[in-house]
Amino acid sequence: MGVKDFFMNGIFNQINDMQRLLNAKNLRNEVISNNIANVDTPGFKRADVSFEQALIDNIQKNRIELKTSHKGHINNFQDVKDIKPEVYVQGDSVFRTDKNNVDIDREMVELTKNTLSYNILAQQVQTKFALLRAAISEGRR
Repeated sequence: MGVKDFFMNGIFNQINDMQRLLNAKNLRNEVISNNIANVDTPGFKRADVSFEQALIDNIQKNRIELKTSHKGHINNFQDVKDIKPEVYVQGDSVFRTDKNNVDIDREMVELTKNTLSYNILAQQVQTKFALLRAAISEGRR
C-alpha cells in the first residue's frame, strides 16, 4: 500500500467515524429536545444518549490488542464500528413532587454543549473534504 492509498483510506475512515459521531450528536439533540418539551409532564423521566464513553472505553481497551494464532482464540478487540449510540432513561433521580426529573437549566446547558460539539465536528468534516478536494485537484496536474 502506497502513501496515496494510505492517505485515501485514512481520510475516508476518518470521515466515516465523524459521520457516526455526528449521527450520535444528532440523536442526543433529539433526546434533549424531547426532555425540554416534557419539562412540565408529570412523571416524565429524562433520557440521554450513551455513546462517547463507550467509544473512549473501547479505544482504551483496544490499545493492547491481543495477537491470536488461531481463529478459536479469544480476542479482546472490538471494532469501533460495532459501538452504537443507545438512548437510556434516567429514572433514579427525582427532585420534584410531580415525579418529573427534568431540570430545564441542565437540559439547556447540555443542548448548548451538544450543539457546539456538533458544529465543531461538522467543521472538521468540511476540512477533511477540502483536503480531499485539494488532493484530487493536485492529482490532475
